[in-house]
Amino acid sequence: MALEIERKFKLRNPAILEGLSGSHFLQAYLAKGAVLVRVRVSGDHAWLTLKSAPLSAATRHEWEYEIPVADAQQMARQPGAYALEKTRFFIEHQGHTFEVDRYHGGLEGLYTVEVELPSEQTAVDLPDWVGEELTGRKGWDNESLARVGWPGL
Repeated sequence: MALEIERKFKLRNPAILEGLSGSHFLQAYLAKGAVLVRVRVSGDHAWLTLKSAPLSAATRHEWEYEIPVADAQQMARQPGAYALEKTRFFIEHQGHTFEVDRYHGGLEGLYTVEVELPSEQTAVDLPDWVGEELTGRKGWDNESLARVGWPGL
């Protein structure tokens, strides 16, 4: 059983992305109940992801499976599905990979930073371009951003 242990932050300085290339993602949420069901498409790859309810602010079970892109695109267009689009940039810093997301569409101008960790106790030296911590704050998770839009700032 896979665990996702992740901390999330605001991006303090978008200039850190200048000159970097990222990957475009379409993320669509299909169902929310005992598990959250999401499809994600990036280029010629797609994944179906199931996420449990949070076990703590930073931890939940997550299962992810690669699926055909055409299937994911069709799932994302189903009635009741809601989606967001973003570009993800990967930045290495002191042994950790920071994932910086620049959102598009109705979320244009919003940037977040995530870092996955092997345990909740793992110490992370945050770079100066990482801002306020958002871990566990409802409204800032991607499902809420897709469903509701901009969180209360």
